[in-house]
Amino acid sequence: MRPVRVPARTRRSRHSRASFAASREVDTRPVLNSMAGRWSLIDYQPLVDTELALALTENMLDRFGVITRGAAIAENIPGGFPALQPVLRGLEDAGRLLRGRFVAGMGAAQFADNPAIERLRQAGSAGEIVHPPVALSVMDPVNPFGAQLPWPLSRQGVRPTRRAGALVVIGNGHLLLYLPPGGKTLLTFADDLRDETLNAAVAALGQALKREKHLKLTLERVDDRPIGESPLVGALKRAGFSREPKGYSWYS
Repeated sequence: MRPVRVPARTRRSRHSRASFAASREVDTRPVLNSMAGRWSLIDYQPLVDTELALALTENMLDRFGVITRGAAIAENIPGGFPALQPVLRGLEDAGRLLRGRFVAGMGAAQFADNPAIERLRQAGSAGEIVHPPVALSVMDPVNPFGAQLPWPLSRQGVRPTRRAGALVVIGNGHLLLYLPPGGKTLLTFADDLRDETLNAAVAALGQALKREKHLKLTLERVDDRPIGESPLVGALKRAGFSREPKGYSWYS
């Protein structure tokens, strides 16, 4: 009789079933075909001073409509207003800009293009039109105070500043309210705090605050008086402020 030979046990693979299955998977990640092709490094040339001044001038025309010395200072233009004057004179000689006294009290060095001048003429010939108050960021180019126009004195005798985070309320070209960053003191500029225009300005301020997310502030004073003694308390309540021991708070 011949002995029965038992076949030798086959050696197990070092790869598990999971790794084997993973190796058979097809990579289905998307490929960016738009990146295909030849690439080459370009020689970057910085803008010369004249090109930079022209770009800044066109940007300021779009933002302000009228370029003045105060606007250049507010925009922190490198070199200030004198750096823009050669370009402004060149655009004036080419007929693209006109020089004139478009804004009272801002000197003769004012430049504007024809569309802006036409809008100013239409606004001047439209007569007395009452526009509702509008709340803006102090840094918004639409706010002319501190850039195109000087800041007026508040009832308290304080002159505001252009600071990020502050809000202004403007109505019919007049500054009505100023809320500094932190919102502890509200500055007013109307002669009579019981004026309906000022109540509408507080309502516009409330609408602007509603657009801010996760905002918390406590208004403690109106000008130089505690807020509890101000005639604007009713308007503040209607705008959304709530009474607290320190003053009137806003949550959003």
